[in-house]
Amino acid sequence: MDPRTPGSPLEPLVQPPLSEEQEEEERRSALEKSMFVLRELIETEKMYVEDLGQIVEGYMVTMNTRGIPEGMKGKDKIIFGNIHQIYDWHKDYLLKQLEKCLEDPDLLAELFIKHERRLHMYVVYCQNKPKSEHIVSEFIDTYFEELKQELGHRLQLNDLLIKPVQRIMKYQLLLKDFLKYYSKAGKDTQQLEKAVNVMCFVPKRCNDMMNVGRLQGFEGKLTSQGKLLQQNTFWVIEQAGGILARARERRIFLFEQILILSETLERRRGPYAAPTYAFKSSIKVSCLGLEPCVDNDPCKFALISRGAERGTIRYVLQAATPEIAQAWVTDINLILETQRDFLNALQSPIEYQRRESKTHSLGRTGALHHSLTGGSTRPSSSTSMDQNKGSSLQAHNASLPSLYLPGPVPPEPLPSIEPSHSQSSPGPESSHIPSEQPDMQLSSAPQQETQQLVLIEDDARPLLPDPEVPEINVPQGSAQLAKLDEDEL
Repeated sequence: MDPRTPGSPLEPLVQPPLSEEQEEEERRSALEKSMFVLRELIETEKMYVEDLGQIVEGYMVTMNTRGIPEGMKGKDKIIFGNIHQIYDWHKDYLLKQLEKCLEDPDLLAELFIKHERRLHMYVVYCQNKPKSEHIVSEFIDTYFEELKQELGHRLQLNDLLIKPVQRIMKYQLLLKDFLKYYSKAGKDTQQLEKAVNVMCFVPKRCNDMMNVGRLQGFEGKLTSQGKLLQQNTFWVIEQAGGILARARERRIFLFEQILILSETLERRRGPYAAPTYAFKSSIKVSCLGLEPCVDNDPCKFALISRGAERGTIRYVLQAATPEIAQAWVTDINLILETQRDFLNALQSPIEYQRRESKTHSLGRTGALHHSLTGGSTRPSSSTSMDQNKGSSLQAHNASLPSLYLPGPVPPEPLPSIEPSHSQSSPGPESSHIPSEQPDMQLSSAPQQETQQLVLIEDDARPLLPDPEVPEINVPQGSAQLAKLDEDEL
């Protein structure tokens, strides 16, 4: 049948190949579009710096000169957090560097990659944001309204304070657009892809820490619990002493050193609200056990808490999807494996060093290091912190002192420790149950995502961990993230 006759199937149209002139025109057009995105990035950066200036040079200066209400005394620093630091860096450095990219667009990617640590000051700001919102809401219609009228501002203070949160989310969108057109222009985009991943990861951490900042009732210091690896809502059944409680909805936060169960509170009306999660209980990683599957249900797994105060408690968790459950099981498994390896190394340091030396002599260092770091991939902005799998945890726990040294650096001699008379052997892979031996605090160095670091102007200089607990740093993927303490606000 003739394909041109009615009712005959139409053959797919084949586009003729473009001529060299047409290809060159498409590349030129794509390059122009990429430069348009770059100019938009710079113009919006100027507007952002002006908004921050209204806070720092407007509200903060005026409040220092005229004073603050009695009920606000001691809270003014919480209102603004580290926004002065953010303002200074963008005004004095980042804006000027972005303008240089107009002459050499290839500088754009390196600018964001180089200053990944510096950008984690936004994580500190976002962690403080819920507290700031609560205080501002008490004075927004009185004191801050008077300041707004006096300063002649169009926006209220709360509208300005949300700008850093919005801006850190905006960078990834602009960089993705720039990457799309720069790639069509035939340019090398390898570094740009890394920069996009950096700017997807930082906003995710910001969002995570804003949620953590809404947790109330936890008596410990959240910044000392390591990185936030996962957070999600589960239906939880608690079983203690043979008594089975009914299922309750719980928001659960998985840190490197602790797992926190909380109850979601009903939000107050209006745009401002107090913290929305109430602490219910917690499980130290040193007391944590895992059952990867319950009732042959891919959405269910169980956690076992063994402590001196409440005895053994079994929590059955039901996730919304099998993917969420698998991501959590993978992360918890890696935490427990790292903890077990670390304890074995402490109890048998000579044997551990002999095994590691043998591994190095066999030339497996590179492969092992690659498996720990996950290659050169960067995490995306999804719930997972690893773009290659559902799990957010790398193959080692950065908050625990690592005994593995990549490269030719020889391992430092470990102190001799008498082995325990009742050393528990690892159980089967399908189940990890904590042993009866006393809790061992694996790391107590103060951390905020995971360790307290000092921000310095030259990001290329190494940042040193808290000197109280010696730690051998191991690269954790290509992301060398700053771990900032809330005390730096």
